[in-house]
Amino acid sequence: MDVKVVNHVAAPVPDVLVKIYNPAGTVFYTQATTDVNGVASLLLETLDYSMRFYRYHVAFIQPQLFSVLPAPDTNIFDVVAETLVLPISNDPRLCLCSGYFRELNGDPKSNMDIRFVAEFDALLLDGDGVIPNEVHVRTDKNGYAQISLVRCGMYQVTIGELGSDVPREVKVPDQLSANLPDVLFPVVGSVTFDPPGPYAISVGVSNQIEVTAVVRDSNGVVLPDMAPADVLWATLDPTIAVAIPQGTKLVIRGIAAGSTKVTVERTDRTIVRIPNTPIGGQPVDVTVT
Repeated sequence: MDVKVVNHVAAPVPDVLVKIYNPAGTVFYTQATTDVNGVASLLLETLDYSMRFYRYHVAFIQPQLFSVLPAPDTNIFDVVAETLVLPISNDPRLCLCSGYFRELNGDPKSNMDIRFVAEFDALLLDGDGVIPNEVHVRTDKNGYAQISLVRCGMYQVTIGELGSDVPREVKVPDQLSANLPDVLFPVVGSVTFDPPGPYAISVGVSNQIEVTAVVRDSNGVVLPDMAPADVLWATLDPTIAVAIPQGTKLVIRGIAAGSTKVTVERTDRTIVRIPNTPIGGQPVDVTVT
């Protein structure tokens, strides 16, 4: 049987733990976790059951009763999850950054101070003067905090126990809402190519092409000059083609006939993300003739 978990817009919800019990919920049988398609597959006898679900920041109707029917019936059970929706700023010039923080043991990280010091000069925001200074927020008993910041603004941030002598420089995304932990700890999120791949190159005098590559972090903020300190540009087989960053251009040079792929890899591994989602928009196919 398959359990398919989706949210209110029918998008799949991965990494949901599905536990199977008897109808009374007193006997545990088995469990599985939903994949990227929101599906958890389990092998069960033709009996009546109940199921419970768990994923952090996701709510479910608990428990849910179901029956596994004999073949040729298809036992596919749809479950709707209520996923966390970030609050949105009412002011179009601001980004409402919100999110949760946890202790090493998973408990809420309460009463943690986060201080933001503006790195930009005084500015007029819809005619109102904004004087650069310090603003701060403290997590509540649930480890939750939210703060409104100027969109595209640069800030030096100090975070409670991380040490006030080691500030982090962050850039606020140009959007109405953002996940605060993502703003504080961004990683390379995606890359786009113009023109988009796949690419075909002929070995000879014109054995290379130039494409514009734009690198964005996990908040959608564009990183300058293809982020040379944050990503490694390469190909799966450098004997067929190589990828060479040059400013805002990526030169893809053919070496020998064959097929390979352009890849982008994060070089900064100081921020660990679970699950570790790969950089979007790559790899890209390259054919050399």
